[in-house]
Amino acid sequence: MVRLVCSKAVVLVLSLMSSGSFAAGAACVVAKFQGQTLDYELVFTRGHVSEAQEEGERRLKKKGYGDYYKHLDIVRGQNLTSLPHGYAVVIRSEFKDARGKPRSLIGCGFSASSWDEALWDALRDGQSYFWGWKPDRDGYQVLKKVRF
Repeated sequence: MVRLVCSKAVVLVLSLMSSGSFAAGAACVVAKFQGQTLDYELVFTRGHVSEAQEEGERRLKKKGYGDYYKHLDIVRGQNLTSLPHGYAVVIRSEFKDARGKPRSLIGCGFSASSWDEALWDALRDGQSYFWGWKPDRDGYQVLKKVRF
C-alpha cells in the first residue's frame, strides 16, 4: 500500500500552476508597408502572450496603421516570448535591397539570461523577415533595451 502525503504548500503551488496564474510574456508588433517597417510596439503582460500581441496590434491601429492601402499595410506580431522575466532588445536598420530600393526593418529579441543573447535574437528576427539583410553589411542601431 502506498500513501501519498502532500503539504498544503505543494497543493497550493500545483493548483496555481494548473490555473495558468504563472503565464506571462512579451510581444513585438510591427506595422509594415511595401518593404518598410513603419512603427512598432513592445508590450509586456502578466497574462498570456496573446494578450500582449493583441494590445500591440490595438496600439498600432489606434495610431492609424493597418489596412490603409489595398491590404498592403499590415500590423502583425513579429516576435513573441512567454518568458516571465528577462531582457528585450529592439533594433532598426535602414538599407537598400539588391535592386537599390530603400528598405527598413525592426528586429526584436528576448532572452532569459543576457543582453547579448537578446541582441542575437533581435538580429535573427530581423533576418528571418528580410532574408537579404546582412547586419554586418547593412548596419543597425539599438532602439530600445528593456529588462522585464
